Amino acid sequence: MALPSMTRGALLRASIARPAVFSAPARTAFHSSALAQLRSTRTEQAAVAGNATKSYIEGTVNEPTKFPPPSPSHGSYHWTLERSLSIGLVPLIAAGAVKHGASGILDGALALTLVVHSHIGFDACLQDYLHKRKYPIAGPIGAWVLRAATVGTLVGIYEFQTNDVGFTEVISKLWTA
Repeated sequence: MALPSMTRGALLRASIARPAVFSAPARTAFHSSALAQLRSTRTEQAAVAGNATKSYIEGTVNEPTKFPPPSPSHGSYHWTLERSLSIGLVPLIAAGAVKHGASGILDGALALTLVVHSHIGFDACLQDYLHKRKYPIAGPIGAWVLRAATVGTLVGIYEFQTNDVGFTEVISKLWTA
């Protein structure tokens, strides 16, 4: 069968270049009524947020973060305290290494500074990874476990300072052992 205006190769290229006109309609994965609902522009769908002033649904993960009210224990004062503790550890560790076991005040200051510095660091980790918004049960439990461990550590260090050789003396003995 000869085609008057197109050769067989030209017809083949034309059928590959554009989709067939008389092919069966493509089937969709959606039911036609569900597809019609997706395409509809009814005004009821615009009120999904439930409140005209808010552009989100309350109680979901997409809810904006609530910022705490400003207080002196947060912000720049908190940052200054953390940095002061970190910087204060440097001379305390150096003094404890040079003059170990001779001063209970030096031992106590070094131990207290280390415990508070560690508590602030672990608390920052808990606030970042176990925050109350995503983990409403595990977050507060983790915070209270950290507080209990900090108090237990302080009590243990106090007992160790008063009834044993002291914090820096034990560190020096472990270092030379």
